Amino acid sequence: MAGTLGLSCTSGIFVVALLQLYVSLVSGQKPEIVNNIYPDVQRVGGTARLNCTVARLGQNSVQWSFKGKQGDEVISINERIQVINIRKGSIPNYEVIRKTDSSADRTTFMLVINRLLPDFTGEYVCTIMVTNDQFTMWTSKSAFLQVQYAPVIHPGSTDTVKQIHRGHNASITCDAMGVPTPNITWVRSDGKLLPNGNAIYRGRTLPIKVADVKFSGVYRCVADNQIKPPAESLTQVYVYQAPVVRVVQDSVGQYANGMLDAKLDCIVQGYPQPTVYWGYYKGDTFVKALDQDKYETTKQATDYQNLYNGEQWYTLLIRFVQAGDFRDYLCVAENSEGRGQRKVTLFSTYDCQGPLCYSIDPENRGGGALPRLSPVLLALWLLTTLCLS
Repeated sequence: MAGTLGLSCTSGIFVVALLQLYVSLVSGQKPEIVNNIYPDVQRVGGTARLNCTVARLGQNSVQWSFKGKQGDEVISINERIQVINIRKGSIPNYEVIRKTDSSADRTTFMLVINRLLPDFTGEYVCTIMVTNDQFTMWTSKSAFLQVQYAPVIHPGSTDTVKQIHRGHNASITCDAMGVPTPNITWVRSDGKLLPNGNAIYRGRTLPIKVADVKFSGVYRCVADNQIKPPAESLTQVYVYQAPVVRVVQDSVGQYANGMLDAKLDCIVQGYPQPTVYWGYYKGDTFVKALDQDKYETTKQATDYQNLYNGEQWYTLLIRFVQAGDFRDYLCVAENSEGRGQRKVTLFSTYDCQGPLCYSIDPENRGGGALPRLSPVLLALWLLTTLCLS
């Protein structure tokens, strides 16, 4: 009986000693971050949350900091924010939410970052600031926050204008930034095929081999990374070429001596932009149509429905057509690459041509009699006749 009692007492003392040893060991343990801090990926304007869970925090503190391009920046100590904390409404840029699990002696410090900007991308560090320990002994863990944002075209390395000599090789480049890295697609704005014969080309640089005039035009690059909106940029490609001239009508008719005008039209394409003028041959001498009382040359507004890329429409107005005006007129275009021309013939008709027309009396057709005028034109004709007499 005495032996059994002695053994029980010895066992009890041993258990108490073990408990005391465990308590002393536990109380002597320093706080630690018990789990990894998971990285986060969020879109610009969204909210990021990073959790740092500490065991046995005691009277120590927890610090969140950011490793940026300008060096380390302390964001918070416990729940207190240490940086400029801009608020929009009631929502700040930064906040720290503290959650305590007393049963497990664990405390979680959740760093919440609102209204994310691309500059918020980087490494965030959670550090336990242990009292009476040097900071070099402090425990820390970190996580990376990636802020995704829509593509942005980089203007410095993106072509807006490209000039290429005919037959040469070249390329046009479109640079874009964004997270994730954007995919870049090239198309032509007019819907025509690209120089490689395809409708679409994927890649930062679009090659143009053996440049031809038909490659001139506007090219559009689109950068997309599934973050709205995509970005786009336009590149104007010019291929040097001698002027090419075509006419709307190769012959134009008008009634003579009836105070009527005639219009001759030509369409010119070339790069650099050609100098355009009208004229005619008088014997072997070429005469430019420069008499402003008789002629007027105008460049029409761009008509995208009837013109190809790079074409311009020019009109020669011949005032008060007379018998001596019936001849061949040349539309001439010149630039540094060469010269082009096309002929338009002005011929005589029995009928008035144009919007302000009258009809000729059939009984007097060809007889040189006065044409049957509209009241307005008749008044003008009579007034002119009186003035000249």
